[in-house]
Amino acid sequence: MSKILDVAVIGGGVAGAYCAWRLTGPQGLKEDKRRVALFEYSDRIGGRLYTKTFPGMPNIAAELGGMRYIIPEKGDPTSNQPMVSNLIDALDLPSHVFLMGNPEPGPDGKPIGEKENILYLRGKHLLVKQQSDPAQVPYNLSWNERGKTVNDLQVFAMNLLVPNNQNLSLEQWMNTTVYGHPLYTYGFWNLMSQTLSSEAYQFMKDAGGYDANVANANAVAQLPATEYANTDGFRAITGGYQRLPLTLAQQAADQGARIHMNRRLAKIEKDAEGTYKLTFIVTETKLVDTEFGGVHEETKDKDGAPPEIVHARDIILGLPRRSLELIDWEGWSQKGVKEMLSSVLIQDAFKLLLAYDYPWWKAMNLVAGRSITDLPVRQIYYFGTEEDQPGGEKGNTRSLMMASYNDITTVPFWKGLEHGPPFVGRRPKDVAPLAKEQAGAKGDDERVVPLAECVATDAMVASAHQQILEVHGLVDVDQPYSAIYHDWSGDPYGGGWHEWKAGFRYNHLMPRIRQPLAAEKVYICGEAYSNNQGWVEGCLQTAEHVLRDKFKLEWPAYLTGLPPEKILGP
Repeated sequence: MSKILDVAVIGGGVAGAYCAWRLTGPQGLKEDKRRVALFEYSDRIGGRLYTKTFPGMPNIAAELGGMRYIIPEKGDPTSNQPMVSNLIDALDLPSHVFLMGNPEPGPDGKPIGEKENILYLRGKHLLVKQQSDPAQVPYNLSWNERGKTVNDLQVFAMNLLVPNNQNLSLEQWMNTTVYGHPLYTYGFWNLMSQTLSSEAYQFMKDAGGYDANVANANAVAQLPATEYANTDGFRAITGGYQRLPLTLAQQAADQGARIHMNRRLAKIEKDAEGTYKLTFIVTETKLVDTEFGGVHEETKDKDGAPPEIVHARDIILGLPRRSLELIDWEGWSQKGVKEMLSSVLIQDAFKLLLAYDYPWWKAMNLVAGRSITDLPVRQIYYFGTEEDQPGGEKGNTRSLMMASYNDITTVPFWKGLEHGPPFVGRRPKDVAPLAKEQAGAKGDDERVVPLAECVATDAMVASAHQQILEVHGLVDVDQPYSAIYHDWSGDPYGGGWHEWKAGFRYNHLMPRIRQPLAAEKVYICGEAYSNNQGWVEGCLQTAEHVLRDKFKLEWPAYLTGLPPEKILGP
């Protein structure tokens, strides 16, 4: 690493891996300018794409981070998420439909979908299809709100506030005035408090599943979003979403990029030659015993390791907001830059997955998709059975449930259960124990809890299982035999995703923050400051903007025929 790099890419998530892949590929930099290196804080490529598997279920991906993408609509190849959809196809990664309900046809001949899944709200059981029945919904809605689903309520509010909202550009949304003020100056919650009853807002929050859907983020980003609706356009990478950044990083390495793991960028300085001096702290990812006997992976600065100095002409920071803030760079203190950096909310996110011996929920006609509750588990996703997977063992009925998928307000409930004896689980007779270095809970013969960055506790699993019984109206079912979870709120991530704050014309901000200082060749990409926050698509859009605008790369071959202005946005 003694020679000057042409480009130092920081962050081994999707944005960073994609930049390294493009810069070193056939459409990348000229060959004499391809001294590219990727630096990752931990020993894992993937960032917030993090895939594990359970013993006894080797063919079912347990997604602790991102899990799906949305394919373009038929007839409109630029709609939804065309970049990630086309990239996955170009990399020849296998994918499958991410079911959001029962695929079997109902009386009308259409797939049953999520209509038969459960809503358990304010102690009352109803089905998703019954949320438009005023007699079933346990919320005191006003006369003009009754009979509407949570998606209908969002559309109702949008049409009420912005009557002619069809096909508006982002600039037009920014120029829209509501109640005498620009729409972008409102937080969504603030706006809904003037538009809907408090009961309707609470119904949207509870039955929508995500607190983020109704968070007090920028109303321009929130109001047109109707993510409550069921969609049949979801797909997932077979074998796990983490395969995407892993494949990009591997191909980048094959193309000449140097990959340096366990390196934390501590400081950026300008050197005498006008290039950049990057100070890296060597980290180590190792197994750490918890106070109560669990084991987890932890990445920390390596004791006694001297800093490593790297020189580079250009820097790409493929990082979320909190990771950026942890870097010592005087650029953050420059006029306007600090405000840009803090223009997004960091939203906590948490996932707990449980492995069961059989899919007991199928007896209730629950096949896939999610059931939703206002209990702390919030969203319960039903995943596949091992025998139904490609390569799965016939007769193996072990199944995966995401027992808790929540964000923002419910995350502290689970944080309060983190400290205690680890969940050890039990080993089914035909399942081999994990190797000691792969297990997150100790035991001579019962090692079935996969090693991860977090430790699921007895209290956590017991609480989730009890809430699951209540949601499904059951007295008892067999306990899960294994569990795993991840909380994204800790450093260096800070949270699971980001949302634009109220008061920012972020359509003007996005191009600026990709190069926060015009005189500095320091560039930023990732989902945090994109128009597709919380999605891989946002990572790719901002990365491609940087590569085209700052490095003059050609439009990628995998997007041939698709217009950049419609694919990338502002």
